[in-house]
Amino acid sequence: MKKLITTTLLSIVFITPEVIAGVKEHNAHGMQHHNEMMNKHHTSIGQPGKYSEITKTLSINASDQMNFSLSSIELKAGQTIEFVVTNTGQLPHEFVLGTREQIEMHRQEMRDMPDMKHSDNNTLSLKPGETKTLIWKFTSVGDFLAACTLPGHYDAGMLTKINVGKSQ
Repeated sequence: MKKLITTTLLSIVFITPEVIAGVKEHNAHGMQHHNEMMNKHHTSIGQPGKYSEITKTLSINASDQMNFSLSSIELKAGQTIEFVVTNTGQLPHEFVLGTREQIEMHRQEMRDMPDMKHSDNNTLSLKPGETKTLIWKFTSVGDFLAACTLPGHYDAGMLTKINVGKSQ
């Protein structure tokens, strides 16, 4: 019994650093890939906006009924939007801007790493009762989304369709 315990402890001592290093490397690689992909595609939906350039303010509630209070938004290219998003529920929620492809990629990452912390400039993470603001300038014409990519939320319908038309 003593030999089994000693062998087990030695195995843990020698294996654990490698396992920990592998997990850290995997998580770091996942975050690097996520950030590269999101930054690479920002030009396809726009860029962070400046407070001085806001052309419209939209208040949006994120609820535990798995929806946003606005199901669709019509905008013009060149508009800078101030999104004021409030989590009115008891569950955490997100507000992520992107193309359908970007949102799908982010959803898959969230399934693999549900506790991922976001530092993307097109994403808000909201605790229950929290209100945050995202200022975004839409520079391209197209159909985009705002979605909650937490596991199960998007599947339940937590998204807003954003149509950006040509500026006049």
